[in-house]
Amino acid sequence: MLTKEQLQHYDDQGYIILNRLFTEEEVDAIRCRIDRFDDASEAALRKAGQSFNSIPNQINFTCNLARQDPTLERFISDRRFVELTTPILGPDIRLYWDQSVYKRPEANRDFPWHQDNGYVPTDPVHYMTCWLALEDATLENGCIWVKPESHKLGFVEHVKTDIGWQCYFGEDPGMPVPLKKGSMVAFHSLLFHRSTPNRSQTTRKAYIMQYSMDGAKHPETGELFDNGPLIAKSGKAVIV
Repeated sequence: MLTKEQLQHYDDQGYIILNRLFTEEEVDAIRCRIDRFDDASEAALRKAGQSFNSIPNQINFTCNLARQDPTLERFISDRRFVELTTPILGPDIRLYWDQSVYKRPEANRDFPWHQDNGYVPTDPVHYMTCWLALEDATLENGCIWVKPESHKLGFVEHVKTDIGWQCYFGEDPGMPVPLKKGSMVAFHSLLFHRSTPNRSQTTRKAYIMQYSMDGAKHPETGELFDNGPLIAKSGKAVIV
């Protein structure tokens, strides 16, 4: 699926953009299921109050969806993810983590610069984050921004803030990544990225799937990560 130019761009810049990777019909089929999970977790969040980086009526992270829904489990195992991850990560690929991120119109702050490894360390350190737009992600509604080439810095120490871990406090604004519905940006787990406030009247909806080589573990405890299914074995798709 990837060209030599795309593979080189991922290596050099730390990300690639895949326009219209999924059709509107494919996205609608999973978005309606994810909406129900978000509704339930948002209701619980409003009762409990802010939970670190999830804030009632602003931004909500709902995790481990594929483990709870066979349709989503099949989706994250789609051959397109196999063809995307195996040339970069290796022949045996497992879902490392998945979550929806819904940023509502009331969200009035940036989600700070971070590396995904800043939340949980991994061995090997490199995994791939796939950020899929379930609706158009725009400058107005809070699309993500990336800092090209920042993955080459290796892991950078993060500071805990009231809305998430932060690794960069400089003035470089980075590069915005607006995406049409069904488009996706795939990036290195060490790439600096952030998102801006949602100044629109609609919810910015994203589904984030992260893939690692099979056998990835926590470097401090040695525990293997087992948050999702094996999607590729010896470079071939594993049918769920």
